[in-house]
Amino acid sequence: MGDAHSPPPGAPAPEEHRGAGADRSTIEFVNADEKLRLDLFLCSQLPGRSRAFIQRLIDENWVSIPDLPVSREVKSATTVLAGMRVRVTFPPTRPSELLPDETPLEIIYEDSDVAVVNKPPNLVMHPSAHQLEGTLVNRLLHHLDDLSGIGGHERPGIVHRLDRDTSGVLVVAKHDVAHQALSRQFKEREIEKTYVAVLRGELTAREGSIHLPIGRSVTNRKRMMVRVDGHGKEALTEYEVLEEFDGYVFAEIRPRTGRTHQIRVHMAKIRLPVACDSVYGRERSIFASDLCRRPRARGEEPLIVRQALHARRLAFRHPTSGASLAFEAQLPEDMSRLLAALREHRALHAAR
Repeated sequence: MGDAHSPPPGAPAPEEHRGAGADRSTIEFVNADEKLRLDLFLCSQLPGRSRAFIQRLIDENWVSIPDLPVSREVKSATTVLAGMRVRVTFPPTRPSELLPDETPLEIIYEDSDVAVVNKPPNLVMHPSAHQLEGTLVNRLLHHLDDLSGIGGHERPGIVHRLDRDTSGVLVVAKHDVAHQALSRQFKEREIEKTYVAVLRGELTAREGSIHLPIGRSVTNRKRMMVRVDGHGKEALTEYEVLEEFDGYVFAEIRPRTGRTHQIRVHMAKIRLPVACDSVYGRERSIFASDLCRRPRARGEEPLIVRQALHARRLAFRHPTSGASLAFEAQLPEDMSRLLAALREHRALHAAR
């Protein structure tokens, strides 16, 4: 794991990432497939961006096709033939009205292209209409000098997300070219994500995979669920048991896809919900008295009050140099407390 603010072994120095005079706001794509409408082609090349956003870029003349005759106007419906080049220039990001937050943030690694941070639990990723302050983005605006604008005005730098109550490692883009390169790695499932979780229930298998589609719940739009009715998206989760306890399991979990609430939904489906998951699980908090089966003491503080899920490791290719990088985030205090109490009061045996 690299030290904060310093390149890990094998990574080039920050100035080598930049390239003298490089124009960070323009990206060129080549259509290597069959002919497509311009807006649909760019949607496939810019994962995470809506078709409306792409069409606005085209309408405002931020998109050009060098191989197109000068007399032809570039429109959303313009056909991009195989082999054609398409250039996209991202407009300057308008000044942010968001307030920087001086609250400390653990920066695991930083260079001129990316930053890797350890997100604490109980922290929303980005501002919304209901919350403009106290988010990860607010902290990033204080601690980092540059953030990409491709994610939108309210989501600068955000390439991927962790749920509010999920802690752990994530990568942030400091400019649009880096953002696009990382987004493509996520889309192509090239980024390795490893989580650890305390699960609630009895063990059925020490390792396995769950390959079930996930979609919106039919009864609650804020929840996700396994959908086998044709309305879910492919989702694959692999897991391996690290320790087994009486009524609980500590496991390593590797999501191979990136669906919303994927780990929480999949583990709940096999009757091993993430411990303390108030949405898909069985309890909202866990006390030491619960684990040793005694009456709760007056004034006793809970061990944990959020889902026991932590993004421990993230591995990806550097968006500029192509170097293979991997970073880890230490287990947060509440999950460490929970594991210590499980080992004391509910221990069975170690899986390895």
